[in-house]
Amino acid sequence: MRTVAFKTLGCKLNQYETEAMRAGVEGAGFRTVPFDEEAACYVINTCTVTHRSDYKSRQMVRRVCRERPDARVIVTGCYAELAPEVFEPLGPNVEVVGNDDKDGIPALICGEAAASTPRVTRFAGKTRLFLKIQDGCGHACAYCAVVAARGPSRSRPVDEVLADARDAVAAGVKEIVLVGVDLGSYGRYLEARRSLAELCAELSDLDGDFRLRLSSVDVADVEPALVAELAAGGRLCPHVHLPLQAADDRILSRMRRRYRADDYRRVCGELIARVPDVAIGADVIAGLPGEDEAAFEANCAMVDEFPFSYLHVFPYSPRPGTDAADMADRPSPDVRERRAARLREMAAAKKSSYGRRFAGTVRRALVEEGGRRNGGPTVALTDNYLHVTLENYEGPGNVFVDVRLREEAGRLTGTPAFSANLMAAI
Repeated sequence: MRTVAFKTLGCKLNQYETEAMRAGVEGAGFRTVPFDEEAACYVINTCTVTHRSDYKSRQMVRRVCRERPDARVIVTGCYAELAPEVFEPLGPNVEVVGNDDKDGIPALICGEAAASTPRVTRFAGKTRLFLKIQDGCGHACAYCAVVAARGPSRSRPVDEVLADARDAVAAGVKEIVLVGVDLGSYGRYLEARRSLAELCAELSDLDGDFRLRLSSVDVADVEPALVAELAAGGRLCPHVHLPLQAADDRILSRMRRRYRADDYRRVCGELIARVPDVAIGADVIAGLPGEDEAAFEANCAMVDEFPFSYLHVFPYSPRPGTDAADMADRPSPDVRERRAARLREMAAAKKSSYGRRFAGTVRRALVEEGGRRNGGPTVALTDNYLHVTLENYEGPGNVFVDVRLREEAGRLTGTPAFSANLMAAI
């Protein structure tokens, strides 16, 4: 059976790398199948950002070994990189491949027929393309295991990124999302040093009907040139994800973050002032070591201060091998969960408030392809990261449409331009 099934846990970078593996095995003549179907080989791309991610990764491997005892099981990704010994005893057919050797998985499965560096120009079943431009991290935040799992920061050459983007647009991709572990460091260590803003400008000059979107950028890397690119109103969407993590300077210093609370305020303020309708998302960790009630209230005050369009809230999860995991003054699990719950309530209110601002307006949105095929509603994504359900839409996916948003009975709904139910940002 020349069949392979893939499962991805975790970040957009993992998703890109899974698609590269998929392209490699399909290019060698193998067939990929859904993960819940029978296959000769299962590839599980793991994540280790929290203990919950670890648990899901282990359970996925156990399930495959139990349900498909004769299949080959290849485990890769960050959790496999940091703790290979966890997976090897789970089944006799389990093979662990570290992140540095992930590119070789197609050849491991298919032999010499597989391309050594498969290229990604479409995501299977997806409208948008996550385009990897950077990997690794040159920082050492006390709570994070990424440096150990991914290694130092390194960037793909500009010409290589441009070639992939050009081919993706030619293949019909309408939105390219730039992804990396430490995206803001892009180009810093290239032989001919470049910046993320310069790359965005060059990508924007490509021909075709498409748009660009940034993923997560550290506040310390939001330079004036990048703000100018976001404010220019061109291909680059007015959306940026700025990890906050904490808003107390003592905690930020202890966690070795590269900014302080006022730095975060300054960048948010500049984006709001210069980028019309900007969507700002953030990560917040509840219960970092040393976080007392005053530090937690500082987090809440920062969230309350700015019109965030969404928040990703995580209770602190000790990562083995990190400095924070050995700090004794961690809030209890109950306190971490209570604080996370309060932040999630604030996040829901922020999300709703941001969405309501656009009632009565018309936004350009990209129609996703997946909804109708799965029997669900047709969904579109606006430039400022609002997910909308389209009413009475019978057209194709992967096209741009003008969507009129409206509010009825406290809910944002919508009509053609298009009527749409506003789901707001994820």
